Parts: sequence; structure tokens; C-alpha cells
Amino acid sequence: MKSRVLNIAIVEDNDDLREELSFFLTANGCRVWESHSAELFWRQLHAEPTDIVLIDVGLPGEDGYGIVQHLSQLNRYGLIMLTARGSQNDKLSGLQSGADLYLIKPINFSKLLEKINDLWRRLLGDDTRVLKEPTNVSVSTEIEPDFQLDRANFQVNMVGQSAISLTPIEFALMERLLDFPEQVQSKQDLYDHLWGDNDVELHRVDVVLSRLRAKFRARGVKLPIRSIFGKGVVYKPNG
Repeated sequence: MKSRVLNIAIVEDNDDLREELSFFLTANGCRVWESHSAELFWRQLHAEPTDIVLIDVGLPGEDGYGIVQHLSQLNRYGLIMLTARGSQNDKLSGLQSGADLYLIKPINFSKLLEKINDLWRRLLGDDTRVLKEPTNVSVSTEIEPDFQLDRANFQVNMVGQSAISLTPIEFALMERLLDFPEQVQSKQDLYDHLWGDNDVELHRVDVVLSRLRAKFRARGVKLPIRSIFGKGVVYKPNG
């Protein structure tokens, strides 16, 4: 079980920004450690407790996309990219790499803290957002006879196959849809549930859906989640 003390790693080559972020987050009760490059980060990661990683894109040597892509496969960390690269293609690249959030510099520290806390609640499994119906709070929830969600490890278990690991955002989207089978949910509602901020970018829902489908397709499994043009997204276990 994760400690209630939030451990944050900052991977940022701008010394001033890195120190300011470290000071601000430490003052707000987080335990923080820093790296100015991917190489140093990889050396420190095994020795430092880490829950959420703040990652700049433009790093010396390996860039932030490479870090995110590798960490997302480990399924252990919340991943937030901080970058001055604000084009739609850059955002899509970051989200497709596995980032939970893609934030554009200059960073509003108070807003960043809100997003960190929201992601941390999700990682802990006690998201305070209210669903339309109560959900089962046990570690594993039966979806179909051979299809289970493991909330403790952000995994999908299927009979006869090894578990499929998801990022927290991928898991939250899948969980939301599976909690309401056969009910079409608008992308706006899904966006509000996943991110709940004012910077509405509905394409982010499509990116997460695409990543989900790709992970299942790689196992030869067709995910029964359908997009309905002009209406939204629906989980159809028997359709």
C-alpha cells in the first residue's frame, strides 16, 4: 500500500524552476527529490521512494517522452509532463507516451498542486469524485466470467492470459465505462470524471481510448467499448 506521504520526483534541467518547484511542493507537505537529466533520474529512481514524477520534455540526452514511455510500462507512478511545447501534436505525443497529464509552461504552482493532489487520490484508490451509483470497493470486481478489474494494481485480469497493466488514467476510464454497462456516456462527462479542470480538450479522451484498445489488441482481445458518433462512448459486454 502506498504511503500517505506523497513522494515526488522532479526531472527538470532548469535549475531555477526545479528549485522553485521543490521548495513549493516541500512547503505543501510533499517529499521531493530532484534530477536535472534522465541519466541521473534513472540512477536515483531505484534508491528514492517515488509516487509521482514531474517530467520536462526538453532534457539533455534522453528526452521526457522516453522517460514517460518507459515509466508508464512499469505501472507504478503518476506521470505529469511539464513543457513549453504546446502544440496539439506535442500534447498527443505526451499522452500517447503514457502521461497522465500534459501541462504547458509557465506553470501556475497552485493549479499544479491541485492536479497533483487529484492524481494522488486516484493512485491511492480513494478518488473523492462522486459517481452516479455506488461502486464495489473491493480489490477485484467481477466484470464478466473471465474479465476482472484489479483496482489495487491498475490491472485487467483475464482467464488464460497474464494481466494487462494500465496507467491510472486508462484504468479510471475503463472502470468508469464498466461501472455503467450499456449506458452511453458523453466525452464531456468522461473528461470531467478523469480530469475535472477548465481546460477542456475532449481529444484527450480519444487518446486514452486509443491506448486502451491498442493494449488489448496486442493480446488478441477486442475491447467491447464503442464510440458512437455525436453521442459518446459505451461499454457493450454483449454487443
